Amino acid sequence: MAEARQFGQLIHIEAESIGQPGQRRFRLRTMNEQGETAALWLEKEQLSALGDAIETALRAEEYEYQRTPLDDVGQPPVMPLDAHVELQLAQLSMGLDRDSRLVVLIAADGPDEDEDTVTLTMSFDYRRSYELRRQIVEVVAAGRRPCPLCTAPMDPAGHVCVKTNGHQPH
Repeated sequence: MAEARQFGQLIHIEAESIGQPGQRRFRLRTMNEQGETAALWLEKEQLSALGDAIETALRAEEYEYQRTPLDDVGQPPVMPLDAHVELQLAQLSMGLDRDSRLVVLIAADGPDEDEDTVTLTMSFDYRRSYELRRQIVEVVAAGRRPCPLCTAPMDPAGHVCVKTNGHQPH
């Protein structure tokens, strides 16, 4: 039987990458109201798609971001080195709880049919989702720049572009 766990409402969520461009790993780090933490490892494309989905949902909800006054900005929580839950994501779904104005994430480390699959459900408010979207854009953009011709990532030494039939290194 697959394990389904309600992680609850988050007080903190952040996106980060670890490693050098071209060899980076991506994760979401979360903390719920009880102080439990989760590290959700995912692919760059999954992280980017999550950011796009958040942007689309907030636009559809006509959400207007209001900056927190500097006097009210608190310090982010100290995240422990070891998370209570750590998943390599195979599936990531997003939905909205419109009545509570929450974004709901359902993360799983395998297919639904697999009895070893762990599914984690969590939610966070629209403000946090807007801030997460901005952070995702920064994290994804910090990688290798795309080739202007073929859009493939370029290594610092350049790359052989398929649009030039490999004749001119870029």
